[in-house]
Amino acid sequence: MKRARILFYVTPKFKWKYLANWLISVWTRSKYSHCEIHDPRREWVSATKQKEMFERYDSLLKKNVPVGTMHTATMRGEDNGTVCRPASEVLTHPENWRYIEIEIENDTAFAAGMAYMDYQVKINKGYSRWDLLKFISPIHFPDNKRNICSEFCHNFLYYVGIFKKKGIVSPKKLHKKLTKLGYKAFKLQ
Repeated sequence: MKRARILFYVTPKFKWKYLANWLISVWTRSKYSHCEIHDPRREWVSATKQKEMFERYDSLLKKNVPVGTMHTATMRGEDNGTVCRPASEVLTHPENWRYIEIEIENDTAFAAGMAYMDYQVKINKGYSRWDLLKFISPIHFPDNKRNICSEFCHNFLYYVGIFKKKGIVSPKKLHKKLTKLGYKAFKLQ
């Protein structure tokens, strides 16, 4: 059985440096403004180190040590578009994150989800600003070559068999869909 975590970013109180997060939270009426997929077992290290990391994976997570790789779509700095990056770079403020852990029993489905994420990172065409307009406009212009964070996470969950179809949702709606299926969110810290 494989595990992945869907992490939801809780927008801090208003500060200029969090303006984009704050606007998304206000518009979607949610405390969540961003989401990422955390694969704690997929570390940015050599195969030998990776084997050691697998053995200590559970104990590190219990101590809140950010290990593994984060996958998402973002428009922050040089990380424009669908990216993967070390969890240690993303989870610098664990108090601002909530997670839902997903157990994936089917190894083939898990491999399909990982292949989807790797492919999206490989063909990264930038962040999908057109898809963001879906949250404020009744007219939608699909952008099939780019992602937004919640679309990327939702589609990963489609490939691993959690959802029945692909789609673009807000972080709030993604969280709501998962909790309706019985998943619970926990504080990262």
